[in-house]
Amino acid sequence: MEKKEMTRRDILKVGTAAGLTAVAGSMLGATKSFAQAKKAAKFKLRMQCHWPVGVGYYKFAFVEYCNRVREATDGEVDITPYAPDTIVPTKDALEATGSGLLDMNWCWGAYWQGKMPVASLFCGHTFVWDDFSAMYWNSYCQEAMSIYRAAYKDHGVHLLVPIGIDGITLWSKKPLQKLSDFKGLKVRSTGLPAETLKKAGCTPVFFPGSELYQALQSGVCDAAHWGAVYTGYEMKFNEVTKYIIQPDLARVSNAEITVNKKLWDKLPKDVQRLLEEVGMSINYECYSRCDYFSKVDAKKFVKEGGKISTLDKETLKQLQKFSDQVLDEYAKKDPKYCGPVVKKYREMFDLVR
Repeated sequence: MEKKEMTRRDILKVGTAAGLTAVAGSMLGATKSFAQAKKAAKFKLRMQCHWPVGVGYYKFAFVEYCNRVREATDGEVDITPYAPDTIVPTKDALEATGSGLLDMNWCWGAYWQGKMPVASLFCGHTFVWDDFSAMYWNSYCQEAMSIYRAAYKDHGVHLLVPIGIDGITLWSKKPLQKLSDFKGLKVRSTGLPAETLKKAGCTPVFFPGSELYQALQSGVCDAAHWGAVYTGYEMKFNEVTKYIIQPDLARVSNAEITVNKKLWDKLPKDVQRLLEEVGMSINYECYSRCDYFSKVDAKKFVKEGGKISTLDKETLKQLQKFSDQVLDEYAKKDPKYCGPVVKKYREMFDLVR
């Protein structure tokens, strides 16, 4: 009897992949073992990112995702990565993905909080997730992900996976220790963190990441956050600020991968699953890299003459109180989506606080 060659669909039917980091590797290995020749691309997709090309995670996360999907499918799914604003301005990427102008998008959901408030909750609010594990089980074990996906569906978009970044670090030209130090501080901030900082007495201002260095250098803003210590260091904030504020305003912050919903519904189930599972492996790796390099870069910063400014306990308690108030406000503002997500946050707080 002639031995039948296994296909990718056969492999995927055998069972689910075990563990986030093992997913992409096992899929790659299986594909290479059974594929005899590189196939022509059946799905040629375009995905744009909001991260500047020069930062490390543009390559080790965004471009790497496209490469792994292409290799895992033996070329059947070919995703071309595009730099920020190449096809559409970042602020318009949600609509562009919903309309099909973009097939996929990689961004930070707070950019659309005015159109979809719950997107900011998906990014990660101040003092919500203590670590990556808490983010994962809140999103998946508590099934908050189903709520987020329903909200994105309203915009013609499928929310694929979160991409975890190691926290929200505030870089400042001034030391911050007491709540009074926040009064009048001009801070570049977005999403729900900006709402928390506003309650603390700050004046939140916003401009794209490409303008952040110059804004700090010229004094247009006194402080800024752009991801974790590592991501801020890559943006060279260490050259134009004197202080890293600790602890971070959040320990986990999420970027997102989204897909045009009509396109997603047309994709074969095995391709859908592969896109998601490769994304989850990148999710874990991106967070781990940022966590590691944040610790390395913090030491570099101090060695170069920078200082760590630590918030006192009373200030942390007050900032957390402001953060909780913002959650309540968003739950009332958007009872359909933010309301149930905030409820799940509260259930989580009962376990970890």
